[in-house]
Amino acid sequence: MAATPLPRSSSGPADRQRALAHHLAETTGAERVEIGRIALLAGGAIQENWAIDAEFDGGRLTGPQRLVLRCDAATGVPSSLGRVEEFHVLKAAFQAGVTVPEPLFACDDPAVIGKPFFVMRRVVGRAVGRPITLDPGLEPARPAIAERLGRELARLQTIRPPREDLAFLPPYDGPRAAIAGFRAYLDAHPNPRPVLEWALRWAETHLPARLPPVLCHRDFRTGNYLLDGTRLTAILDWEFAGWGDPDEDIGWLCCKGWRFGRLDREAGGIADRAPLYRGYEVESGRRLDAERIKFWEVYANIRWAVIALQQSDRFLLGGARNLSTAITGRRATECELELLMLLDGEGAAQRRAATSIPTLPHHGGGGPSQAFLPLHGGGREGVRARDLPTSRDLLALARELLLDELLPLLPPERERDAHLIATVMAIASREQAEKGWQAATAASLNAVYGGAGSLARLAADLRNGAFETSASRESAARAILWRLTIGKLGEGNPHFLAANGIKAGRQGK
Repeated sequence: MAATPLPRSSSGPADRQRALAHHLAETTGAERVEIGRIALLAGGAIQENWAIDAEFDGGRLTGPQRLVLRCDAATGVPSSLGRVEEFHVLKAAFQAGVTVPEPLFACDDPAVIGKPFFVMRRVVGRAVGRPITLDPGLEPARPAIAERLGRELARLQTIRPPREDLAFLPPYDGPRAAIAGFRAYLDAHPNPRPVLEWALRWAETHLPARLPPVLCHRDFRTGNYLLDGTRLTAILDWEFAGWGDPDEDIGWLCCKGWRFGRLDREAGGIADRAPLYRGYEVESGRRLDAERIKFWEVYANIRWAVIALQQSDRFLLGGARNLSTAITGRRATECELELLMLLDGEGAAQRRAATSIPTLPHHGGGGPSQAFLPLHGGGREGVRARDLPTSRDLLALARELLLDELLPLLPPERERDAHLIATVMAIASREQAEKGWQAATAASLNAVYGGAGSLARLAADLRNGAFETSASRESAARAILWRLTIGKLGEGNPHFLAANGIKAGRQGK
């Protein structure tokens, strides 16, 4: 990767590099440090990771060193630790025998590079989720990798409060506070999320028995560990760590959102649960309980949905001009589908059985569309209201040009951006093509509420358990949740629906 300037501050790149070299020398006792290369590493949705190649003359790191400097990105999410705090968590994990990059030192002086940071050793390996879950070369080793991850979690959980070095972590008293925090976020969000309200109500009424708190990674998943071939070399990204329940990280790793194209492999898209559980149980000496894990999977999907919405807030409210960040908010609906499947098995079976439902048109297919404005409900006998070709046709053609002709000309590091642009174009095309589910959802809401229905009212009633005393009204409410979720995913990600055995389109009454 080409050399890249350090994060912006009031000084220029050369000044920042000199300040960093001076700080490295002073911190390590070196007479001099010469930085040969600084490059921004790929990944890191919330933080930035900078590869540093440096030569240390004397001191405790004397000689050539391959390091990583980790600092804040331009925008973040509220639940992230600061970099100095993350450094202390990483140090505790390293000392407990968890496989992490060795943490070296932290700095909270903005005079160095303009923001707090810490430095750790650079470790070889790859962390990108989809290549790991789909690589056929990993097939024989997948159970062993999952078992190793279980062992790593058990080692992490040997870190327990109270710890003076981790005194900045807030005390843990069960998931109620987090549930309240999720609700507070939804209260401030511009769009009601009735599926999340329903799932939060379930979580609140199905709290697991209390266990002594342990240190949780809180983002322990495929995509946050490094593999060098089949060898686990590091667990990364500790910015969400905190005291929590021993099963919280297991539920997070098994959350469907982290399976990256292999939804059938429940342990992070790499293996069945059995080897993960075996590794954890052997190392920890504690048997896992399926009902407790279910709770924490439900919780994981709620939490991931909120984080996804917070990521899009960085675009909508924080000014982040990053397409990957902006589009992440759409993934909240994937979590809502999984919540429905976890908590309404009968409804999931009914939707999977609805094989005669017409599917939404896929991007780029079906020939030109016709745009009419009906008069007196007169269907296609109305008046053409738009110029042709329609924007949907143009989007399909532009997407085809992007993927078939422009993508092969791009450097490898820009290919993902091109695919993201193509995804956005496909979403826009599908949103224009299918409006029927919204009208059907509105009709169902009005039927439940006698003509005065709204998603906001439904969300509030689900939060308060208003349907729990009437089986028929609860069934009607769940049907609306399914219709809403399938409709949104039919526009945003029909492939995810198909992977879960559900067709996009109108799903019955």
